[in-house]
Amino acid sequence: MSKLFGKVLAVFSIFLATASTALAECTLNGQIVPCEDVPSWIFLFPILIFVISIAFFVFWIWMLVDAIQNQKEDRPMWILIIVFLNFLGSIIYYFSEKRKRNKK
Repeated sequence: MSKLFGKVLAVFSIFLATASTALAECTLNGQIVPCEDVPSWIFLFPILIFVISIAFFVFWIWMLVDAIQNQKEDRPMWILIIVFLNFLGSIIYYFSEKRKRNKK
């Protein structure tokens, strides 16, 4: 699900960036203003969201691989938790298993 969310978010951000320049009018607080009046840094938000979603995906894969390699008894349970709860499942796994194993 997180892969799909990242792809949809990337496509939407590209569409949003191109649509605003193609229409040659921008909206700011619900009012149509010339595009020169819109701060230029506002177009960095889609890029920031894309980078954050890639970081979440990498963390999710990292926890999934760690669960597959290091869990002995509860391996199927942790794999299902990480796969079905996505990023939330990987956070749960990190704080309940990985940190505990690293402290020993």
